Amino acid sequence: MCTTMRSVTRGWALIVAGCLGIALQGALFAADPAASQVWLISTRGAPLFCHQGADLAAFSYWRQSTDGQWAAADAKAFLATDSPQLPTMIYIHGNRADYCDAVSEGLGFYRLVQSLAPGRAMRFVIWSWPADRISGGVRQDVQVKACRSDGQSCHLAHLLQRMDPAVPVCMAGYSFGARIITGALHMLAGGEVAGQVLAERSGSPRPGPLRAVLVAAAEDYDWLLPDRAHGLALGRLDRALVTVNGNDPVLKRYPMMYSLRGPQALGYAGPACPSWLGPNREKLELVNVTCSVGNSHSWDCYVASPFVLGRLAWYAFLEPSP
Repeated sequence: MCTTMRSVTRGWALIVAGCLGIALQGALFAADPAASQVWLISTRGAPLFCHQGADLAAFSYWRQSTDGQWAAADAKAFLATDSPQLPTMIYIHGNRADYCDAVSEGLGFYRLVQSLAPGRAMRFVIWSWPADRISGGVRQDVQVKACRSDGQSCHLAHLLQRMDPAVPVCMAGYSFGARIITGALHMLAGGEVAGQVLAERSGSPRPGPLRAVLVAAAEDYDWLLPDRAHGLALGRLDRALVTVNGNDPVLKRYPMMYSLRGPQALGYAGPACPSWLGPNREKLELVNVTCSVGNSHSWDCYVASPFVLGRLAWYAFLEPSP
């Protein structure tokens, strides 16, 4: 059975030390290529929005050594590892994931991706954002996290803007994590998300490939259409994999975040009016996982689907399109 563990919230310092300590147990990455890197970037201490401009120095950076030890770093150290020869994969978790969940789920996904392409090197980044469960009802919780995800789009867009544009990048987002990704792409193309814009906006494409894996995407199913909330996102992508599960019990209730008649979720119904996307329609690879995932919203169940597993390595290592 696919289940998700939730850790007990502790003091901030204990959370950081404890979660990173989990990774210290055992030689998790002893067999990885020497060139591979694992990073943790946390925006949990950063402003929720960046109306005054994003600041990469407000994030927390950690890098894991080949023996599993974590060391504190900074934005300059992270950007210094940019390499057009080393693909970067950024994993963004979903709602109700605390610091420990972000680390453990991210490391598990890293091991999975590496197992699909043994011997291949990559820079893997765990993006940890303030998604801890809040007090109150479920509807209030998801409304708050939906709002926070808009702020995270700005933070992510700013990081991508500062990276070497020749670096091949794939972003994998789960639930609200997928929403963060498309929002960031929309901003990179010159768009606005929740009143936030990048100081230096450009709609020009980047030389390095840019792909996305949107798993159980918790965003309106029409947002990728032209002139909609994230309507510029696909213009910045080379390719995007989108899972669709008509039995997902959480995404089924997504409209209730607005009202009883709110819009459906992208991960539940697929993109609205695909023909309206024009040439960008060809960038979308829709994967129907209704039968393989079924009545579940679990990240573990989605990535275990053979339809997703069969495509992960191609997206993660940004292999040339056939």
